[in-house]
Order: sequence, then structure tokens, then C-alpha cells
Amino acid sequence: MRKLKLLLFIGIFCYSCIDKPKKQEQTDLTKINTDSLAQNNDEQEKEIIKKVSTSFYDWYLKRASSTTDTIPFDYIFVKGENGKCKVDFEPYFNQLKQLKTISQKFMDNEVARAKDCIKHMETVDWIEYQNSDAYEYEDYCPDCSYMYWIKSQESYSGVEIFKMEKKDNVWYTTLRLYNDFENKRTRYDYFYPIIKIENENGKWMMTEITLKQNK
Repeated sequence: MRKLKLLLFIGIFCYSCIDKPKKQEQTDLTKINTDSLAQNNDEQEKEIIKKVSTSFYDWYLKRASSTTDTIPFDYIFVKGENGKCKVDFEPYFNQLKQLKTISQKFMDNEVARAKDCIKHMETVDWIEYQNSDAYEYEDYCPDCSYMYWIKSQESYSGVEIFKMEKKDNVWYTTLRLYNDFENKRTRYDYFYPIIKIENENGKWMMTEITLKQNK
């Protein structure tokens, strides 16, 4: 009996000496997994932002460079009421909507940007416009003489992302235009398009472009 009690005591003592998992270690492991998931989400978000950032210019430059594509990449002039001219955004905006990355805010700003052109062209006879040079209207419609979003009469090969930053759940991506010629890439820095991207109903959309002059 005494030996039995001694063996029982030794068994209990040995069990008490075995190291048990610590709650703190389990909590730390959970934290690591959470941090890893957050990092993956951040990377996925950045990849989406990159695609949205260049979507407009990828489309714009391709249309501007084409010698056969007749799809408008800006507003156009059509015959309006009473034989006058009318500024038409519909073909242009239909193309932007198909990209599924451009917010209605941007399109509304495009109309606001052309308000002087819209007002002036409503006073111009359609026949007069057809028989004139488009440059005659550049004082009111600067897009008649150059492509507004690249500030040039000639297109570029493409754009690349120069800088990305996030402020208060809004992304700002700075782009840089370039030309490829004979296996050499020339980058331009006299101005930078800055793309504003906001989350609209759970989807990242481009809402604004600011052209920053490099001084």
C-alpha cells in the first residue's frame, strides 16, 4: 500500500512538471496571422489602384495615336437645334463608362471644364462651322488645337506610375508620360497627371485628374 501511494505521488509530481502551452503564445500567433492577412489585403488594393490609375490614359493615348479609329476621345461638335452647333459628350462618355473605372464625378467635371465652349458653340451656325477651320474656336474650345489631357498635338507611347500615396482613404497616383523609340524610353517631366481615386460603393473609381506643372 505504501509503495502504491509513493508511485501515485511520483506520477502526480511528474505531470505537474510537464510544460503546458501558454495562452500568450497562442495570442501572438493569432496576431501574426491577422497582420499577414492585412498585408495581403493592402497588396491587393494597391494592384487594383494601379490598374485604375492608368486606365484612362491607356485608353486615351491608344485612341489619340490611332490613324484608323474614329471613336471620339473628347467631346465633339454636332448639329444642334435651330441650325446651331452643339457640344456632344455622349460618344466620349460611353467609352469611359465601358472602362468601368471612371466615376461620374469625372464626367461631370468634363462638362464643367467645357462650359465656355458649350455656351459659345450654341451661337455658331452649323453651316459656318462646317466651312471653317476648327482652330477658329480655340479661344473658347482649347481642345480644338491640342489634346487637353496631354497638353500636346502629338500623342505619347504610354504612361507609367511615378508615385502612389493614400490620404484619408483616398488614393493619389502620380503618372509620368513617355515615348518609346528604337528600344529606348524617353520620360517627360514638364508636367505630371495626378489621378484621384475614391471608393464608391465598395469599388475604386477615378474621380479627378489634376495636371501638375513641374517648375
